[in-house]
Amino acid sequence: MPEIIYAFVSVAVIARLVTVAVSKRNEARLRAAGAVEHDSQTTKILTIAHILFYIACIGEGFYRAAPASMVTYIGMAIWAASILVLIGVIATLRELWTVKLFISPHHEVRTSILYKICKHPNYFLNILPELVGFAIALQAWGTLIIGLPIYGFILWRRIRAEEIAMKATFPTY
Repeated sequence: MPEIIYAFVSVAVIARLVTVAVSKRNEARLRAAGAVEHDSQTTKILTIAHILFYIACIGEGFYRAAPASMVTYIGMAIWAASILVLIGVIATLRELWTVKLFISPHHEVRTSILYKICKHPNYFLNILPELVGFAIALQAWGTLIIGLPIYGFILWRRIRAEEIAMKATFPTY
């Protein structure tokens, strides 16, 4: 396995650990401010699915001894673009961004350009492209074909729960 792939995997895992740290910090602040968590069960399942998807891609990529090729670099570019979107989402939501689904008493619906482009940019412009890019970079085709639809179903449950919570809190949502 080429060193560039090891470096990519390391950067991807570190990036996700950093976002988890941001999420935990924001979660503590939200809870202290009286925010209510919604659909915690789906969040747990989604977290496990995300970790398992990464592990499966890494395992499959290493098992296949995927070479660094144009395919690898395209996957890395897709992954990197998705992380830039995630940075934009976090910058837009600021203290409201977590991996969990919270509605704060001081919650405001954000209307930045990202949310005008896509109602759920964190899911459709970050998470799904992140997973696709990661799988492509590692040439983990089995994980992509089998894992992405499973993940997509869990994500659909999350989006549905978020829509219900937002509509209950913001009648004009």
